[in-house]
Amino acid sequence: MIYFDHNATTPLLPQAKEVMDSAAKNFWGNPSSVHSVGRMAFAELERARQRLADLINATPEELFFTSGGTESDNLAITGIMDQFPKKEMVCSAIEHPAVSETAMQLAAKGRVCRVAGVDSSGILNLEEFFDTVNDNTGLVSVMAASNEIGTLQPIDQIGDFLSKKETLFHCDAVQALGKIPVDVERSKIDLLSLSSHKVNGPKGVGALYVRKGVSPKPLFCGGYQERRLRPGTQNLPAILGFVEAAEISCSTIAKTAEHLRNLTHHLYSGIAANIKDVIRNGDAEKRTPGTLNISFCGVETQVLVAALDGEGICVSGGSACHSGSIDPSAVLLAIARRYQDAACAVRFSLGFSNTMEEVDRCIETLVRVVKRIRGLN
Repeated sequence: MIYFDHNATTPLLPQAKEVMDSAAKNFWGNPSSVHSVGRMAFAELERARQRLADLINATPEELFFTSGGTESDNLAITGIMDQFPKKEMVCSAIEHPAVSETAMQLAAKGRVCRVAGVDSSGILNLEEFFDTVNDNTGLVSVMAASNEIGTLQPIDQIGDFLSKKETLFHCDAVQALGKIPVDVERSKIDLLSLSSHKVNGPKGVGALYVRKGVSPKPLFCGGYQERRLRPGTQNLPAILGFVEAAEISCSTIAKTAEHLRNLTHHLYSGIAANIKDVIRNGDAEKRTPGTLNISFCGVETQVLVAALDGEGICVSGGSACHSGSIDPSAVLLAIARRYQDAACAVRFSLGFSNTMEEVDRCIETLVRVVKRIRGLN
C-alpha cells in the first residue's frame, strides 16, 4: 500500500506512541487534582506546554490545549467575534471549512464577514486584501498553508500590516507546523491553530496560541482547566504524544523538505510527461514541499481516487472534511478553475517515509488508470 494522503492525517510516530504509553502508565492522574498523583500529571502537562511554546516562539501561558485544529479555529474565531459583537471579520477564499463555515455561521447571524479573493495560484493579492480591511475589522483569519493545494500565504506581511491597526490576526497553521518554520513573534500573529495528527502525533488533540492580552470568549463552560478558556480534563497522554511528534517534525524540517521537494518534482514531471491534459493547481514554488494537486481533465475525482485505491494507492480529492461531497472543491473554484476541471482534481500529499520507488509506481499506475478511464468515457 502506498499512502499519499498525509495532509488528511499522518501515521503515528513510534516515539510518540512510546511517550503516550509511558504517560498512560506513569501520569494517569487528573492534572487538576491537588494530591501527589495529580501534581505529577500537572507537572508533565506544563512541561509539554513549555516545549510546544518553544517550537513557535511563544510563552507557555499563551498556549491552550484543545481537541484539534477544528476546535482551535472555532474557538479563535467565535471567541473573538463574540468578544467584539460590533466588529467585522475578513478571511481568505481558500480557508479550511473550520474557518470558512464558522465565518458563514457568523454571517447568518448578521455579522459582516468579508472574503478576500486569491489569484490563480491561490495566493492573496496583498493590495486587494488590505483594501478589504477597514477600521471596523476586528479579526482577520488567513491560513499559513493550504491543505488542498499547498499554497503558502505571505503571513509575515499580513501580520506586519495588521499589527499597525486595531485588528487581530488569526492564522490556521495546521498544515504548516513541521513543514515550514512557524514563529508567532516574527509573523505578528495573535491567535494560531495547531493540530497533532498532521505532524505524526495522535488524533483528537491540538492547541490554540493566544497572544498575551487577547481574550477570546470560551466555547464551553464548566471547569477551570486551561485557565477557563478550554474547560475539560486534559488528555495528557495525547498531549505528550503531540508535543513529542511536533518536536521531531520541527527538528527535521530542512531535511524532510528537501526529500519531499524531490519526490513531488519527480511525481509531477512523470505525470506531465506521460499523461495529456493535466493542470497543476497551486503555486509551483510557494507551497508546502509535499503537496501536489492536479486536475486530470475528463477524469472525475471520485472515479480516479477509487481506481487508485483499488491499485493500493491512497490519495484524495482534497480536504478530508470535504469528503462525501459530490461538489468540486471550493478552493479550486476560488482560484478560477473551470467547474469541470475542479471536478477532476486529485491531491497527492507525501510524507517523510515515502520513497522514490513509490512515486515511480504511482506514475506507472496513473498512466494506465487514466488511460483506461478516459477510454471508457
